[in-house]
Amino acid sequence: MTPPRLTVITPSLNQAKYLERTLRSVLDQDYPDLEYIVMDGGSTDGSTDILRRYDERLAHWVSEPDQGQSWAINRAIERSTGEVVAYINSDDYYLPGAFEAALPYFADPTVRWVAGATEYREVDGTLETFWNPKPPPGLRGRWVRGPWYVPQASSFWRRDVFDEFGLLREDLNFVFDTEFGLRVALGGVLPLTFDRPLAVRYMHDEAKSAERSRFDREYATKVAPGLRGRLAWWERAADAPFRAQYRIRERLGLLGVRQRWFGGRFARR
Repeated sequence: MTPPRLTVITPSLNQAKYLERTLRSVLDQDYPDLEYIVMDGGSTDGSTDILRRYDERLAHWVSEPDQGQSWAINRAIERSTGEVVAYINSDDYYLPGAFEAALPYFADPTVRWVAGATEYREVDGTLETFWNPKPPPGLRGRWVRGPWYVPQASSFWRRDVFDEFGLLREDLNFVFDTEFGLRVALGGVLPLTFDRPLAVRYMHDEAKSAERSRFDREYATKVAPGLRGRLAWWERAADAPFRAQYRIRERLGLLGVRQRWFGGRFARR
């Protein structure tokens, strides 16, 4: 089987202390048909010096002010030529053998989204959370209420998924990956999941999601209402009592670990 052409995208902004590890985690996979695109938002911390060192191994990179993380990823998707697309933030990194484990599933033409497990590690290397992706629960209202989520660091999509469902929402700063995954799932494309860890989300003090409320607020105000509008009336009606109970439990502080958004904090890029 000829491996599919893979486009990997890394958005970055002032992440020089982590950037090279991310670059190496992609390039050291030694994938035979890789297109690697780095979109730097005009860093002033030495990131461009790192990118220049890897210039010959990158299909494209740019360092200039942009309109945010999702905007940068979208511009890279638009210029991508890979049959399969993935993106990894500049402080996260792939584990050895990630591409070798994930890409063969695309030999099946019906597979459009592949997701492995993700490790969430602290600065000292401690494994805080092992995120094993699961298909969404039975009732679609629960997908939206949860919300159901698969970490993008270990996700790979066929390029035509973006053609069919659109790009990432550029008006969102925190939950654009959650919204995209739910949009695709509600549209009938669910991930093929397996429990091998493919990537590490690096949890550090500079992560942009230190305050869970910012993620909650954006999801509740800008995402959930539109996604519920995609549900049939009977799905919304069936889920209404559960949503009411959920809100009560949240206000009483009974949701426990949910106080850490989706099991971990997400970095700026």
